[in-house]
Amino acid sequence: MADGDSVLQSVRNRLGTFQRRIDRSSENRIKRWILFDGDRERVAVALLGTVFCVMLVMGGIWPIEYQELLGETTMVQTVFNTLLSGTILLVSIVVSIAAVGISQELTSLGNQSERVDTIIEFQGELESNDIVDVSPARPGQFTAVVLRSVKQRADDLQQLEETTERDGATGREYHDELERLRTDIHANTEEVLTTFSRVPSGSTDELLTGLNYDSSWQLYQSRRILTKYGDELTDAERSVIEDIMDTLHKLMVSREYFKTLYYKLELSDLSTTLLTVSLPIIFFITYVLLAIDSGIFPNVSFFGYTPLTVFISLAYTIALAPYTVLTSYVLRAAAVTKRTPEEGPFVLDGDRETVYDVEHGH
Repeated sequence: MADGDSVLQSVRNRLGTFQRRIDRSSENRIKRWILFDGDRERVAVALLGTVFCVMLVMGGIWPIEYQELLGETTMVQTVFNTLLSGTILLVSIVVSIAAVGISQELTSLGNQSERVDTIIEFQGELESNDIVDVSPARPGQFTAVVLRSVKQRADDLQQLEETTERDGATGREYHDELERLRTDIHANTEEVLTTFSRVPSGSTDELLTGLNYDSSWQLYQSRRILTKYGDELTDAERSVIEDIMDTLHKLMVSREYFKTLYYKLELSDLSTTLLTVSLPIIFFITYVLLAIDSGIFPNVSFFGYTPLTVFISLAYTIALAPYTVLTSYVLRAAAVTKRTPEEGPFVLDGDRETVYDVEHGH
């Protein structure tokens, strides 16, 4: 069983599906484009182009069998009938989900007022803590301000540690714990700011700028330092650590809120795009079903390809357009969810080591 688990772990690491805390600036460009940076419609078109190329390659590798397979009119019609039914069902499901999302926005005036007041109050907390004079209105700029504040407070804590005298053993342990926290904050902050520098101002991608920031482990580490060395900390050090914890809490809350906004916008874009694409596809599939029975395709061959082979390959690719649109949006939504599953101080990343892991050998 252990060997099986190690093999599965090796496969996951090679595929890159297990490591969530990956610096997007150093990821494979194609993977990054498909999952995050690429426009969803362009990603869908790229998937369609891949399907069409695969269909043509199959026709070139097994030309006789492939042509005989496509020559089975009844089977081809069954496939397109299935695609037609699936497209209609897919549109119905997505529109229903979008309707549910819209219905949640239909609340009373009091609820709307409370929602807006909560957001304004949350922004005001940054101003009252001297993090910024006026809270930024753009999500990416807001996240950048909060991260720079965490980074500055980590540096302040290190300076206080250097000027405070402690005995040898405790001093070394505290220095090591603090250095781990400060190094992690610096590395995570630079990663997010690098991502933010590539994001167009005002785009929905600003909502995802804090995606890879590992605030859960940093909050755990801050709480651990405060608890373990609480009696030996000066008032200034204790105050800075509490500020770090409070700022990380604000980062967590804002990231979850921005992620909610992102999902709402993505769902709206998905519904609009899917409806726009599906109606022409339904008419096109109907035309294909009629054209297959008409016998209008000449029985000629060009480099092993017949007009019927190319037409059906192209028609099948176009008929998949609603599914590739759905795939492109779901891929990014799933990637966003997978990389930000933590809420609060709970650490789910297996690469992150806690004290309990060390003491109990986990």
